[in-house]
Amino acid sequence: MSRRERRRYTVVDDLTREAAIEAVLGRMKAGDSFTAAARAAAAQLDVAETTVRGWVNRSGRRPRRTERDVAALEAELALARELNRALARKHGVAAEDLSLR
Repeated sequence: MSRRERRRYTVVDDLTREAAIEAVLGRMKAGDSFTAAARAAAAQLDVAETTVRGWVNRSGRRPRRTERDVAALEAELALARELNRALARKHGVAAEDLSLR
């Protein structure tokens, strides 16, 4: 944004803000990431993604992973990596050529 351009702000009422928070939480419950859900809501309201993220964070209702959840996910990832390495060895493929994306 150049110095001469003016930043455009969108005023969002409380009811719309609450609906956006609910929509983000609903999409997260359905499996979307926080970023993807906030981006979708922001696009619909023509506001910045960071604005929507802030609304959800300040609402105190954003689900957070516990340390136990994170440890379990890390263990699953480690297992997946080891299985990929084993498959790569079996099939003569360099493990670096494999991607978990």
